[in-house]
Amino acid sequence: MTTDVRVPLLLVTLLGLTASVRIVAGPIASVQLPRSPVGDSGGQAAGPRARIAAESVAGIVSRDPFRIGRRPLLPAYDPMRLTEQLAPPPPKPTLILVGVVNGVDPAAVIEGLPGVEGSRVVRVGDVVAGLQVQKITDGRVFIAGMDTTWVLEVREPWKP
Repeated sequence: MTTDVRVPLLLVTLLGLTASVRIVAGPIASVQLPRSPVGDSGGQAAGPRARIAAESVAGIVSRDPFRIGRRPLLPAYDPMRLTEQLAPPPPKPTLILVGVVNGVDPAAVIEGLPGVEGSRVVRVGDVVAGLQVQKITDGRVFIAGMDTTWVLEVREPWKP
């Protein structure tokens, strides 16, 4: 080898040895941890800390992705479920008021109730297939259910 290659190689080796000895001998900068405020002030914290409610902690822990059980939460994520079309809601029935019987305990005859073939006699408060009879008056019946309120009137065949 020539001297022009040996000098830089010797210089780099000396710098590496010097840096290694310096690092082994002692730290380059001194590092100290800050003093604990609890030990200095006789048990009082530096500032007031907000308490977290036990219900909040339980909610956070229940959804923890790093839980000890390491089992997935139910229901499992399914990206195909997002593309599914929801089934359409059942159609609302076509209710027909056939007649009303007035008196102390009024009653009404109604056709078209879901799950019932033909006509059915109902009174105030009766529930048929999720439809509740709310009020029976002269010639009118009020029925609520399926996010709808029906006001049925007695059909009169002589009126067009």
